Amino acid sequence: MIKPSNSKTSNLVSIKWLQDVINKSDLIILDATMKKKPNGESIAPPSVNIPGAKMFDFDTEICDQKSDLPHMLCSPKEFEGAVRKLGVNSHSTVVVYDAMGIFSSPRAWWMFKMMGHDQVFVLDGGLPKWIEANYPTESGYSAATSTGNFCSNFRPEQVFTDKQVLANLNNKEIQILDARSTARFLAEEAEPRKELKGGHIPNSYNLPFTELLNKGYFKDKAELSQILASLITKEMKKMVFSCGSGVTACVLSLAADECGYKDCIVYDGSWSEWGASDSFPIEM
Repeated sequence: MIKPSNSKTSNLVSIKWLQDVINKSDLIILDATMKKKPNGESIAPPSVNIPGAKMFDFDTEICDQKSDLPHMLCSPKEFEGAVRKLGVNSHSTVVVYDAMGIFSSPRAWWMFKMMGHDQVFVLDGGLPKWIEANYPTESGYSAATSTGNFCSNFRPEQVFTDKQVLANLNNKEIQILDARSTARFLAEEAEPRKELKGGHIPNSYNLPFTELLNKGYFKDKAELSQILASLITKEMKKMVFSCGSGVTACVLSLAADECGYKDCIVYDGSWSEWGASDSFPIEM
């Protein structure tokens, strides 16, 4: 098992660290790039990849195929089978990245965490910073040389359903944080999915995920802690993160975990579920 040298508790690794250990046998590198940005614009598939990287497609493959909602978390058994095909073992050190820098890779990080795998890290700066540093790249993805032995150990307490969100709207010990843009949160900008209403979950606070980033990297812990402390009061015992479809909510979850917050929960259906229903209350 490879131990990142920057911090025992950090969820992030630097591009230099990855370059230094890239040939280690128990390292698994996964590209978790999505096809669309939060505003619905297409993301061009990366023309090059980090050497040895495999594609981690949680958007259309490693997700709940029976759900009408986008990229919902699949079952522990399905996840286990999918990552074994990628060569992931129970002892593997997994590094995830994406072509936007910091956007969809925290979702992959969260999925592994949900399935009980703690030796998973996000590449801070992602593919753009790797390329900027002139580190080696290759075209195409690598194939797994063997089937892994990964075993899921599901952590259901780290994900909320719509019913759980609804039941806790007035719970003073739970704070919902929405990672969408302020314009979408306030219904001043149309949702990229036309079937969704504008607005936000009642009593939720807005924390656009971009406010946690600086030039393609996560801000340092001191800055992240200050941002989160301005929204989280001492009586809050749990944080629930939401966004458009459960992706950038994981950026907030990673930042909160990085700063030592416990009981960080992602509302998996997020606004794709809440904003499409006539049964849920909405604020603007």
